[in-house]
Amino acid sequence: MADGIITPPISVASAVEGLGDVVPGIPTLPIVIVILSGLFFFQRFGTQKVGFFFGPAMVIWFSMLFVLGFVQVLEHPAIFSALNPVYAYELLVEYPHGFWLLGAVFLCTTGAEALYSDLGHCGKKNIRITWIFVKISLVINYLGQASWLMTQGNSYLGGRNPFFTSMPQWFLFSGVIIATFAAIIASQALISGSYTLINEAMSLNFWPRVRMRNPTNLKGQIYIPSVNTILWLAVF
Repeated sequence: MADGIITPPISVASAVEGLGDVVPGIPTLPIVIVILSGLFFFQRFGTQKVGFFFGPAMVIWFSMLFVLGFVQVLEHPAIFSALNPVYAYELLVEYPHGFWLLGAVFLCTTGAEALYSDLGHCGKKNIRITWIFVKISLVINYLGQASWLMTQGNSYLGGRNPFFTSMPQWFLFSGVIIATFAAIIASQALISGSYTLINEAMSLNFWPRVRMRNPTNLKGQIYIPSVNTILWLAVF
């Protein structure tokens, strides 16, 4: 449930903030509010009409991550040495605040259990087969951002996101659109997973009985209005 609350605002806001590099000074907060409110509003109609976009959109998203990261990695192939766990150990032992960085590191893993919490939409076999591609794309992109930062010397980013700042200028707007769609899909997975979680909790008498609807005839498609309202209010 906590993932269903923190993932939508963090994901969508992180994607939409890239518009600041396309149109300097544009207010991104109202755009985030509109996107999130629309996402929760359309839950009552089910996701079967837009679900067929999810797979292709995710392929485009992770392919983009891989390509952008790979191009940057070519500039500094030595960045692969960062995968050596010795550096992680030294950071935790020698850096005074290294332990607190684990909170940010853990956020990099939250997408994995989000998929498994929404098995009704994703499917167990789909997750297992595609995870290799997803994992490689993510690691390459993280290394690519680190490689790009190495080319910046000691210059300060001024609060800018290295993910968008490292994109070619001609691709920046398209990258923001793709990132926003990916953020919406990730948020949808967490919201649907929250419905499934509460449905199972009611079956086990761990949650009070609340009204539940089946917006479509597809198996696994459920909608719980009270949970949707709670998530929407908690997001803001």
